[in-house]
Amino acid sequence: MQIHGSSAPRHRFGARKARDTNNAVPRRGYNPAVDPALLRKLREESGLRLDREGRFWHRGDLLEHARTVAALHRGMHRAEDGRWAVRIGPEWAYVEVEDAARFIRRIEVRGDRLRAQLADAEWVEIDPATLASGVDDALYARTPEGERARLTRAAQLSLSDHLREDGAAFSLEISRRRYAIGRDSGPEPTRRS
Repeated sequence: MQIHGSSAPRHRFGARKARDTNNAVPRRGYNPAVDPALLRKLREESGLRLDREGRFWHRGDLLEHARTVAALHRGMHRAEDGRWAVRIGPEWAYVEVEDAARFIRRIEVRGDRLRAQLADAEWVEIDPATLASGVDDALYARTPEGERARLTRAAQLSLSDHLREDGAAFSLEISRRRYAIGRDSGPEPTRRS
């Protein structure tokens, strides 16, 4: 149905149908028109926080959408200045990390090694000699890149059949060999990547 003086068709209830007048191809990558000082401020004040349980928060709100959380874990990396940041596509921002930036959500004993699935879904080999106990008896291990990773409660529980108490200390027994579980020194200072 045409209305006087208008070429835009109307819907049954009188609302105009929107026309797609933007035929421009979306630009990829960094927009050079953005002021570098503003971009730096936006990256510094992203409002993103990763808590000790591996949950992401944005300006005080828990992020619960599974695909969003997965994308954030996949995007975690060290920025040039050594701080933790998250990258999604060409854009990135700093993340306040409460404890560890890497999380092990599954861990399996494979011979004399450990195979672990990180929160970003990547599978890596873990040296059992890197296991360490931290605050609230949380277990940590080192990724192949040397990054500190916290085991989720489920991952930690899956090792329970292999944990041994040696007096006041604990060890992990796999392939008839015992690996002493060290003491975690806590969050690491910022370091250059």
